[in-house]
Parts: sequence; C-alpha cells; structure tokens
Amino acid sequence: MPIYRSIPVLSGAMGFLAADGSAFRLHAKPTLHGETFFDHKSNYSLNCQLVILPHNLLIADYGIGFPGSVHDAYAFQYTRTSREHVELLGDRHWIWADSAYPVGAATSDVWNVNHHI
Repeated sequence: MPIYRSIPVLSGAMGFLAADGSAFRLHAKPTLHGETFFDHKSNYSLNCQLVILPHNLLIADYGIGFPGSVHDAYAFQYTRTSREHVELLGDRHWIWADSAYPVGAATSDVWNVNHHI
C-alpha cells in the first residue's frame, strides 16, 4: 500500500507549488510481483511523487510506494494534494507540473504557463 503524507503549509498569500515524480532504485527484484517494479529505464524501482514550494524547497506533500512501472500522473492522483486540492489550495494556489500530468483545476503545464494566469 503506497504511503502518502502532507503538511499544511499554505496560508494567505497567492502562490504556486511544483510537482514531479522520481524513481528510487531498488537493489534487487522484489520477490512478490517483481516485474511490476521494472521501470522504463530498465531498473527495479519505487515511484515517488513530490509536491514542493519552489522558493524554499519545502516538501508540502509526498507519496511513495507505487511500483516503478506506474506513470507519474497515475501516482500523483493518489496524493492528498491531488485529491483534496480545493480544501488545500483553494483558488489562490496552483501546481506547476510537466506535460506528463493532466492539466486540471489545481495543475498547470509548465510549458503552457498562461493556462491559469
């Protein structure tokens, strides 16, 4: 079962967060369902999602536990920030993410920054 944690870091001021995924390499193939941990770079890994405040690099939310074969956009949808973006972000904050993430109410594509502005 994936592990997800988040902390309440947003208050008052308007701003943005950044989200991205990364793979944590495993030393060996897991015994149970090991093939699902094989990622696109030919490593066995765990997917990790981070949502950060770029100005101070504070981690606002993270999720780890999905196998490396899982797409970043799929893993991101299980973070608290993605599921409860209205309560956590309101209409004053948004998340910049790369094109692997769907553009939605809380996210904006980094390469199309005028989407929400």
